[in-house]
Order: sequence, then structure tokens, then C-alpha cells
Amino acid sequence: MAHSHKHEKPVETGPKSRLISLVAQFDDPHALVVACDRAREAGYKQFDAYSPFPVHGIDDAIGIRRTRLPFFVLAVALGACVFALFLQYYVNATDESPIFPGYKFFISGKPLFSLPANIPVTFEIIVLSSAFATFFGMWILNGLPRLANPLQRIPMFRRATNDKFFLVLEAKDDKFSENRSRQQLEEWGATAIEECHEDLTDQKIPAGLRRAGILLLFALLLPPALIYRVSGMTYRQPRLHVVPDMDWQDRYNPQTRGPNIGTPERPRPLFADGRAMRKPVPGTIARGDLTENDEYFRGYKTGTAPSESQSGPYAAIQDGMAAPETPPEPEWVDVFPEDITVDADFVKRGKQRFEIYCVACHGYDGNGEGLVNQRAVSLAATGDAAWTAAKSLHDPAVKSQPVGRIFDTISNGRATMGPYKDQIPVKDRWAIAAYVKALQKTGIKSPADLANDQGTATPAGN
Repeated sequence: MAHSHKHEKPVETGPKSRLISLVAQFDDPHALVVACDRAREAGYKQFDAYSPFPVHGIDDAIGIRRTRLPFFVLAVALGACVFALFLQYYVNATDESPIFPGYKFFISGKPLFSLPANIPVTFEIIVLSSAFATFFGMWILNGLPRLANPLQRIPMFRRATNDKFFLVLEAKDDKFSENRSRQQLEEWGATAIEECHEDLTDQKIPAGLRRAGILLLFALLLPPALIYRVSGMTYRQPRLHVVPDMDWQDRYNPQTRGPNIGTPERPRPLFADGRAMRKPVPGTIARGDLTENDEYFRGYKTGTAPSESQSGPYAAIQDGMAAPETPPEPEWVDVFPEDITVDADFVKRGKQRFEIYCVACHGYDGNGEGLVNQRAVSLAATGDAAWTAAKSLHDPAVKSQPVGRIFDTISNGRATMGPYKDQIPVKDRWAIAAYVKALQKTGIKSPADLANDQGTATPAGN
């Protein structure tokens, strides 16, 4: 009667292991160095030495070449530099891509892409990429990670971390021959020789590990898929707070109890009175409440304060426009206050401050040809930005202004010029006003005057 054997496991006929190296043991480091030297002279290239501690001269005996890791790191760093610059250009200076478009940032007429402004981010990406390249490059060049090493299965090799020294000849070396290599190791002073075999009975990746790898791959694809899905969409729900302590910082509103630095059972307020509000620092004056010496702090005589249409960014004195009802002009001071001594050092200080804060728009000669103004005007001409050209300080209307009016313009701004009173101390503002008056006495002509001298038409509004 015939029987079926469909479920019988097929018989394995292949080898269960293969020889990968010969492991030779030596009793002292000098013998190991001599054996490595002899192996290198015999033409072996695929061999290595193991020792419990660093052995002087072993690198030369083995013939270890300089590592290629620095060149690998350099290549990654150069690639990171190019990638970082491209990424910053893509996200800040372009918006043409239909997928994940960038966003053009127009900021005060500045160029969309400027190399110096992008150097810090580029530097950080280079450092980060180089660190990863060094770490993972070392793994790759050393054949890591390696979950198991056949050498660990040889009992005598365990003493490589204690008191014995080992030379391992790889079977993949062209000079390797099991019998001849064993004989050579004995001639070189080996006290014991063992064969190292690789197990060939289980070379497959476990099914569970394969499934885990597939799931991990799908998990890594989820974030970019979700980002692509929500790009360009709007939501009524609040955004995701990745760092909540940055969104909800600890603070205390006026008229609220101060923080408790004790325990609920034994509360102890941070401040003795238990309140969060603190009294102002002695001598503090609220903005707008400074009444003494208006001439020094504000540039006009007491009791003649300007309105918003005459001072600050709302002043309607641009492009030929005028306020519907022009209030009376304040009585600007036309001489420097008594607290100011105008001398060469004071004007020199004003020149230094002028070149820090004013030259960018007004230019070194005060005619409004600063680099920021030139760039903004060129962008405005092509419709890429909105900009009002900086006014020439040599314009007759500006030259006739009292020094207090110039001080007020520096402090509070005028038309589209922003205020600088928070950046520049009071005395330095007077110094800038002194330098402007000195600059106006140089005889430099405004662009409008030059155009009139040459008999050319002056554009309307200048």
C-alpha cells in the first residue's frame, strides 16, 4: 500500500558551515607584532590583530592605511552646504513650485536671498551633517552593525580582553590556504590555532523582523503624507502645540495673586504682600508723562506739543498730501538746549551715530542714496515692493527746519520713516541733529536742485 509523504521536510544537502578564518593565539605582544610583520611580508592583506591593550607598532606591522572617513565627512559637509543654501533659497525666495511652494519674504526692500544672512543656518546644518557622517561613516567602514561575530564562539578567543593576543587570517584573502596558512602561523610562533566557521544553517531574516521593518517603513511615510494632505488647507481647530511652554508662558495679570513658592499645605508667597504687581522702579516716568524740560527731551518749547499729523509716522507730509485741517505748528527750538555743548567731539559723535542708523537709507552724503533705499526703489519700480524714497536732507524744505524739528523726526519718525527714540539715547539724537546741520552746510545739492541746474524736468512730488 502506497503512503503519501507530502508533509515531510526536505532533506538539507548543503554545507552547514564554512571556514572564514584561522585564529592564532600568542602569549605576548612582541610575538604578535612579529607575526603581523611576517604576515604582511608574506603578502596577506585580509588579516587583523586583537589585543587586551594598545600595542606599540602594531599599526605599521599590519600595514593599516589612513582612514577614508575624513574624505567621506568632507563630501557630506559640501553636500550639506549646497543643500542648506538651496533649501533657504527655495523656502524664502521662490513660490513657483506647485508642490510645497516656498514663500517670498519682502522685508524693507531687502533682497530675497542674501548669502551672508544664510550663513548661520548653513553652518549649523554642516556641523550636524558632519557629526552624523562621522558616526554612521565609522559604522559603515567597520562593517557595523554586526549582530553576531563567529569569533565569539571560540572559547580561547575570550582571553583577547584579558591576557592573550590573537592574529586572525581571513579565508577570503588571495594568499590564504588552510594547510599552508596553518603551517605559517606555527612558524611565526603561535601557541594555539583554531578554525573559525560561519554557521550557514540559518541565514534568513526572521519573519517577525521583516514585518516590523515593513510597518516601520509605512510609519515613516505617514508624516510627509499628512503634511502634503494639510498643505493649503484651513482649519477652525487650534493648531498643534508641540512646545506648550512657549505658547503658554507663566505670567500674572494685574490685580492677581502672586506665585506661591511653598506647598499647598504651607503656602509661601514669592512677595511679602502676596501680589503679583510690583511698584515701579523709583524714578520711573510713564511714557508721555515727562513734563520737565520739553526742549531737551522733545525738541519744542513747553506748551506747544505737536499733533499726530505733525510728528510721528502719521504725519501727513509726503507725496504732496496735507492734512484736512492743519493745526498750528509747534514752536520748535532753533538752538540746542542748554544741556548740550556743541563742539567738534559732539559733532563727531553725531557722525558716528548717523552712519550706524541713518546711512542705510539717507546715504553718507544725506541725499537719500543709501543701499537699502536704492534696493527698495528698484523693487518698487518693478512692482515687487511698496516703498517711499528716502528724503534728501539737502532739500530746501529740510534745510530750513529748526534743529528741534530734526530732533523730533529722529525721535518719532515722520511719514514712512520709523521712530528711533527707543534705539538712540536723547543726547545721541541731538548729536545726529548737529551732524545733519553740519552736513547741510557743506553745499551739497539735492537731486531736485541738480536737476534744475541742468535744465531737466523734476518729477512731480519731489
